[in-house]
Amino acid sequence: VLPGDIFPPSSSPLAPLNVDRMKYLECAQITELDVVLQSGIDVGDTSVQGKLEIYSCKLAPGEKKLASSLDKQLANEFSIAMEPAEAAGYSISPASASPLGSVNEGSTRKLLINLILTLNNTFADYDFRDLKPEDFVREHSLEMVMNSVNSKISRVDEEANSQFCQRLWSALNSEMALHECDIYSYVQDMDDDALSIGKIWSVNYFFYNKKLKKLAFFACWISSASRARGGDDGDVDYGSDGGMEFDMEEQD
Repeated sequence: VLPGDIFPPSSSPLAPLNVDRMKYLECAQITELDVVLQSGIDVGDTSVQGKLEIYSCKLAPGEKKLASSLDKQLANEFSIAMEPAEAAGYSISPASASPLGSVNEGSTRKLLINLILTLNNTFADYDFRDLKPEDFVREHSLEMVMNSVNSKISRVDEEANSQFCQRLWSALNSEMALHECDIYSYVQDMDDDALSIGKIWSVNYFFYNKKLKKLAFFACWISSASRARGGDDGDVDYGSDGGMEFDMEEQD
C-alpha cells in the first residue's frame, strides 16, 4: 500500500482559515531576523525573502476544536483506507505508510495538525487543512539542513556582510535546542502554493522540539526584486537557460 493509496491528493485552496491563531512566542533575535526576511534583501536583480517564527504547541481554544475535527477526519480516512487491504489478508505497517510516522497513532496525527496549523498561521491567506502526511518529508540530518540553507543564501552574507546564516542558527539553537529537534519540510505544490507562486526557488523547514512543546518554522525564497516590490519583472535577465543569474543551487 502506497502513501497515495491511503490518503487522497492534497490541495491548497486560497480561502483563509477562520480560527484563533496559534500562540506566537516572542523572541527578540527571531523577530529581528523575521523582519529582515519579510522586508527582503536585494541581491542584484533578485530579492531574498522569507519567514521565521516560533509557536507554542499548546493549542488555543479555537485550535483545539479544529485539531479535534482534523484528528477524527484523519483517523477515519486511515481506517477506511486499511479495510480493503486487511480484508485481502495483507499485513500493513502503518509506520511505513507515512513520512511522519504511524498514522493510526494519535501522536503522529497531532504532529501533522501542528504542522498544518503552523502553515495556516504563517500564510494566513492560504488554507492548508487538506494536507496529508505524504505532503511532508522528515529530514534526518541537522548538518545537511544547515548546509543546504547556508549554500542557498551565502551570497546574502557575501554582499551584505550580514552574517545572516550565523545569526539564524545561533538564534534558532538558543530558542529550540536544535540537536533535540525533529526536522520536517513541506513539499510544496509548484503550481498553486504560498511557497511557489512567483518564486524562483524556496526552502522551508520545521524544527519541532517535543520536550519544549515548541515548533519553529523557517522559510526562505528568492524572487525577482521588482516582483518582491510588487512591480513588473519584465526587465529581469533570466539568462539563456531560463534560470536567474544568481549563484545558488537549483530548487530540489
